[in-house]
Amino acid sequence: MTTTAHLLLEPLDIAQTLGCGQTFRWRPLPDGSWQGPLMDQLVTLSQRGPKLLIEAVPGGPTVRRLVSDHLRAQDDILAIQLDLIARDPVIARGIRELRGLRIVKLDEWECLLSFTLATYANIPRIAKMIETLATRFGKRINDGIFAFPTLTRMKTASRSELLRCGLGYRAKYVHAMCKRLSVADIERLKLLPYEELRTELRDLPGVGDKVADCVALFGFGKLESFPIDVWMERSLRRLYGQVGSYRKLSAFARDRFGKYAGYAQEYLYYNERAHAPNGACLFSEQ
Repeated sequence: MTTTAHLLLEPLDIAQTLGCGQTFRWRPLPDGSWQGPLMDQLVTLSQRGPKLLIEAVPGGPTVRRLVSDHLRAQDDILAIQLDLIARDPVIARGIRELRGLRIVKLDEWECLLSFTLATYANIPRIAKMIETLATRFGKRINDGIFAFPTLTRMKTASRSELLRCGLGYRAKYVHAMCKRLSVADIERLKLLPYEELRTELRDLPGVGDKVADCVALFGFGKLESFPIDVWMERSLRRLYGQVGSYRKLSAFARDRFGKYAGYAQEYLYYNERAHAPNGACLFSEQ
């Protein structure tokens, strides 16, 4: 069974949003659509202007809401961008080209495990580890497609099984995290403000500053979070003259960009990866 639905969402650039490293299970198809497992559905998204065509297997009445939540349809992108433009002339110079780039909302557990796997790995390697775990421990959705494994299921995985999934040194952290966390813990974390959430996430095995901020932003929806990796270090140095520790750079970014620092981070990150290396930087130095 397939469910077909439509979602009006403006602005949206589906390729920018799903292809910029926020999430690891979406794939572009030859016709320009994007396909990936979303919770217990295999979803295909095709964009026609402001209209998003949704096809989902096995389908059901919640598919449209599932996609709407994932793409944060409730975010007032115009208001967010106007706020950032007023705060920062650097971003103001190139934000028009990225007006359809949205922050995604992942399941909190999926986000936590995914970004724990993402340490010192490129996107293809991260995607391969996730797909291996899904195939081994996830629920089958369709031929060769499996849902992300639940925390309850992952708690039964041994460290040796995780090693066989190609996790390398990350296996010990994933194993310890799964043993330590419960579903109730995840629900409790949802209620915490950003700073408290970040502190508790950093106390988990394998979670450092960057992973905690990624999970806070893409999993728990804390838009004030500003993850910093090597791309962001380059961007902050080149555009703002900022260098130093993670703590220093994070404080600078959250002070400069305010409550929508997460959106600013994604614009700067996309620019640094897709444009700056080719000499086509959207943003110019302050």
